[in-house]
Amino acid sequence: MLKILLFAIYLALILMVIFIERKRPTEALLWVVIMMFLPYFGTILYLIFGSTVAIKLTALIRTNKLKKQPGYQKLLPVFTVDESILSDEDRQVVRFNKVYNASEITCYEKAKFFINGETHYRQLFHDIEHAKTCIFIEFYTIHHDMIGEQLVDALAQKAKDGVEVWVMCDFIANLGTPKKMFQPLVEAGGKVVRVKPYFTHYRSHRKIVAIDHRISYIGGMNIGKQYANMDEVKNPWRDTQIRLEGACTSILEQYFLTDWLCSIPHRDWKYTIHYMQNISFPSQKMTHACCQFIVGGVDTDKEAVKMCYLSMIRSAKERIRIQSPYFIPDASILDALKTAAASGVQIELMIPGIKASFFLDPVTNYYSAQLLEYGTKVYKYHGYIHAKTMIIDQELCCVGSVNMDMRSLMVDDEVCGVFYENELVKTYNEIYNRDIEACTPYTWEDFQKRGRKEKLLESVFLPFAPLM
Repeated sequence: MLKILLFAIYLALILMVIFIERKRPTEALLWVVIMMFLPYFGTILYLIFGSTVAIKLTALIRTNKLKKQPGYQKLLPVFTVDESILSDEDRQVVRFNKVYNASEITCYEKAKFFINGETHYRQLFHDIEHAKTCIFIEFYTIHHDMIGEQLVDALAQKAKDGVEVWVMCDFIANLGTPKKMFQPLVEAGGKVVRVKPYFTHYRSHRKIVAIDHRISYIGGMNIGKQYANMDEVKNPWRDTQIRLEGACTSILEQYFLTDWLCSIPHRDWKYTIHYMQNISFPSQKMTHACCQFIVGGVDTDKEAVKMCYLSMIRSAKERIRIQSPYFIPDASILDALKTAAASGVQIELMIPGIKASFFLDPVTNYYSAQLLEYGTKVYKYHGYIHAKTMIIDQELCCVGSVNMDMRSLMVDDEVCGVFYENELVKTYNEIYNRDIEACTPYTWEDFQKRGRKEKLLESVFLPFAPLM
């Protein structure tokens, strides 16, 4: 009788997986196979690593509560940009993001790329030093090293000066960073939150900095010496961060504060809400330098980032340029790139020449080879490229925290900016051209020459690509 009951529960769980994950059939099939071959252990694995419904429901409830707060409206842009100034190609992407992702188009007054940690940290610490009212920081990792300690010391000094300093980082990614490193900041009146994941889902992978309601940063860099080319193995480290000034900062603050309120205990909301109600934004200047921000993860019931990427790929007429430390796209992204390549769009993909990990590299090489058959140019950077960027023709570029893998595209908390200003796109195209000079082409012949070990690892890990 007990066996029959356990079997009934087991069968019900399998049916539940099929129903819950029906929007992601590949992942659903993988979990069903795992649960069939590992009846009990597989079920436990799914409940820990796979189940998402309760997670999203909880987050959406808290996000909706946030939107009802009086101070929330202050975070929204006070004007919208006239789309007539954009090209037809740009308007296609803009309208998709507005309708599907509810992402309003905004603008900025100044923008600057940073392609290494040395210059990025120098500017970031300068902005922190001159902050007057608030510093909001969200990183995936804040390493316990000289850069991490320098950041904490700088923030602690500003907190002593009366500046609001709020810091967020991912709980799992920072297990090696002791709480005592943040103690000077906490003692000075700053606030630190480690975002606890919902098991392994919806890791806090965003990188957002907002200072004084007017300066903001997004990109691929975290805080640590490896980003400043001090890593003995992954060197040189190539990354991309963008610094922005202007109205767009209020949007990024909105995302930060949403993350903050979804991560702190409800008893601590009162202070945050009071602060939001009393925010005084500087006057916002409308410019023709337009952008949108897209967030994916726990606070949306849509695959926002993936669909944004699909929209950009499908809008391409001449060329698509991608940089990513991993290339493990889902079937829809891969098919869209193949379709574009087969239609005559030149696709260029840049991945690290230094190994990321023993299981990610064979899978990345496999998916890269899928595009090589269609004439795509694949480059391996002479170092570790951690940049997460995409350029479409001469029309737009995308910069953010999103790796070209399934977790970033569909699961983890991410943010990316889509920029429609021609000079900015031109600037990053020039950066990409310089990067190519530091690359070795990866060809179909190179893929065919891979060794037995790589082929074995490829066969073992490919079925688990949806979970990577």
